[in-house]
Amino acid sequence: MTTTGLYRGDVPSAAISAAPRRFIAVVGRSQTWKNLAYLALAFPLGLAYVIVLSVGLSVGAGLAIVFVGLPILCATLAAWRGMASLERTLARSLLGVRIPMPPQRESGLTAWTRVKLWLRDPVTWKSFVFVIAKLPMGIVALVVVTVPGALALVLALAPVIAIWVPIVFFGWEIDGPLEALPLLPVGVLASVATLHLFNGLSWLYGLTARVMLGPSTVELHERVDDLRDSRARILAAADDERRRIERNLHDGAQQRLVSLTLTLGLAEGRFESDPDTARKLVHEAREEAQRAVQELRELARGIHPALLSERGLGPALDALAARAPVPVEVSGVPDERLPAAVEAALYYTTAEALTNIAKYARAHRATVTVETEPGFVTLSVSDDGAGGADPGVGSGLRGLRDRVEALDGRLEVVSPPAQGTTVIAVIPLEAP
Repeated sequence: MTTTGLYRGDVPSAAISAAPRRFIAVVGRSQTWKNLAYLALAFPLGLAYVIVLSVGLSVGAGLAIVFVGLPILCATLAAWRGMASLERTLARSLLGVRIPMPPQRESGLTAWTRVKLWLRDPVTWKSFVFVIAKLPMGIVALVVVTVPGALALVLALAPVIAIWVPIVFFGWEIDGPLEALPLLPVGVLASVATLHLFNGLSWLYGLTARVMLGPSTVELHERVDDLRDSRARILAAADDERRRIERNLHDGAQQRLVSLTLTLGLAEGRFESDPDTARKLVHEAREEAQRAVQELRELARGIHPALLSERGLGPALDALAARAPVPVEVSGVPDERLPAAVEAALYYTTAEALTNIAKYARAHRATVTVETEPGFVTLSVSDDGAGGADPGVGSGLRGLRDRVEALDGRLEVVSPPAQGTTVIAVIPLEAP
């Protein structure tokens, strides 16, 4: 009885042929060159970070005794948080590492309150360690990129370099391109190997950035608790909405349909004995049917607007603006369709904000602005009304906040007295 090569411990030929392809395929991956760009930026950025922080902290601490240094220290604190934000952006765009943004509830706060929040935020101190460590990380990246990379490149280009200058390689002096030709395949293999080395180092740096620049464990637990509470409120709101729809159907369209049925029955019984009355009854039935259809359309519009589903966010927001009691300017809506859940959240946020403007703001005009960034969309609804809105009062804004946070976004309300109100919703375009 014969046994197959697998039982003899042989490696399948397909696996043998696939291994070189995987080894060489690193050259054609765009992620490889993004990783190389990240490593190349590490040293200059790390050097700039250390210079800015060293100067800011030393000068600020030295002048703190005369209070001039306090604004410098605050500016330095804002600078290193900005550096951390830049590093999150680089990690997302170059390394493909998505780092959750720390919670931001800073709109409408005084500068001193904002500084106190930053100092209490564990991410601030973790990001400080990462920003300081960026310089030694950059030195390592510089050495790894330049030394093996330059050596591999010299070997790969040895036949060309030897045309002008001799090459000395481990005591072997090469005077011409023909002598250097055997170094070409060695250089090509070494170049591919260094790209794998760059990818490995980039993976390590991406992991470090995710740990040091992301939210702390406590914040993640708080986020989970908030999402659990939001989910409970959403379920309760959905149950209330279901009962409202049932009640509206029972009291509205259903009663009209019952009346329609009775009217048609009466008309049917009088077609032969009293045709004129039968025609009047049919006319009444038709009007009742039209009213029932209109009520069903209004009910369906409250569940999910057909205009949003059929034509997209832009026309739906324009329709809301046209129905508003004050002039509303809509701008920035992208031509391409966004995810359905994101469009719905933006639509209902705008609808609730414009409703509040009509009820409470005493405004003369309003603006609706949509801005799309890589991975995020931001909606801003502003008015020039009385301001002073309290986002903690009323179920409308709380329901909107639950809807937005269910998509891993955030909703903020900025409403200083006598300065108007701005509702801001920031929602990721990717699923949470």
